[in-house]
Amino acid sequence: MGMLHSNINLMSVEIGQRGVEMVNIEENSQKDKRVLLMLSGGRDSFLSACCLIEEGYQVYMVTYDNGCISDIGSTKAVAERIIRKYGTSKAVFVGVQSIAANLYRLQEPYLYQTISESSGKYPNLRPAQLPCLACHTSMYLEAIAFCKVHGIHYLAEGARKAQKFFVELPEMVKRYRELTEQNGIKLVLPVYNLINDWERKLQLADRGYIPKTKEPQCWIGCPLQKELIPEEIESLATYYDNEIKPELQLLIDEKMKIYSYEELDSNISGEKYIEF
Repeated sequence: MGMLHSNINLMSVEIGQRGVEMVNIEENSQKDKRVLLMLSGGRDSFLSACCLIEEGYQVYMVTYDNGCISDIGSTKAVAERIIRKYGTSKAVFVGVQSIAANLYRLQEPYLYQTISESSGKYPNLRPAQLPCLACHTSMYLEAIAFCKVHGIHYLAEGARKAQKFFVELPEMVKRYRELTEQNGIKLVLPVYNLINDWERKLQLADRGYIPKTKEPQCWIGCPLQKELIPEEIESLATYYDNEIKPELQLLIDEKMKIYSYEELDSNISGEKYIEF
């Protein structure tokens, strides 16, 4: 990428009369502590942003849209609350980026197998967890490509072990950590060991926030209904290892090329959709 990074601008939402201010991602004095936070708009990622800033990071917040999320734009209001408290030198809202294409790619192997084929390879796989696995992994590959193009060495999200979703269990966190590390990025999970929602509420209140956010609603994620058993976890992990993992580095590299091309003569808004 060479000196490509030096001319890249990111959008920073500043509250007040100055409106939207463009800040240069490569000219910040806290360059070594920049982190890209995957901001869902919920309270876990909200609290994660606060914790990261208080630990000395400059936080770049990005929201990923799988195409099935209601009111995705409300994450900007969440980002503005954080920026209002901590200032534009500490927090930047990059924007909203679509991950719909990779969401399809990462589910495709399962979708086109017969039931007998898939059950033979993954006998205890719970299909309701596949959309979340594909979506969450798509966020990671998108975020890793963005970090590498912009020289950001930390990636964060609001995952919590206590929620017991497959993508937030230790088995999957280990795999995401391996993926980030092989690309020279450290994964940071500020609220991973937060035990319950009440403690999260108290920690937000400690920081002067009414512990409510206007959270977007994803419609492809399915409720657990019942906790995953070890055999189900193993089947989901094996699906990731066999069907998803082999494709990830190529997808990351291809996305880096796209990002690099887009940055040559334009500012990042994160909301780029091409009409045909």
